[in-house]
Amino acid sequence: MTSKTHVFAIEKRQRRRWELVFYLRIFDQSDGSLLGHVIDISEAGLMLLSEIPIEINKDYDLSLELPGSGGKNRQKISLKAHSIWQSTDANPDLVDTGFKLINPDSNSVKAIKNLIAELQF
Repeated sequence: MTSKTHVFAIEKRQRRRWELVFYLRIFDQSDGSLLGHVIDISEAGLMLLSEIPIEINKDYDLSLELPGSGGKNRQKISLKAHSIWQSTDANPDLVDTGFKLINPDSNSVKAIKNLIAELQF
């Protein structure tokens, strides 16, 4: 009997990403369209779950909708991010995309840290 060796991608993240209690919506600021939902997040990047593939190796101006009441009055964080990888989700009808944040400002970093503190599991 022979054994097979599985080769897994080397983890390149320098910061731990945190899974959130519920998925937050991410919008493309260029046209206001819903891109998907945040699966996990850190001050350096995020993973997005979407129904359609997202173009890889491209910069995006994203808007992360924060939890809260009042639908239209929900606060949003603007983020510039670069899509770096993509894979099929455990649900084959969905796609996971990894983004690296590009020079997030201090207010965005603070908001992300607050999200992690309040919504992680």
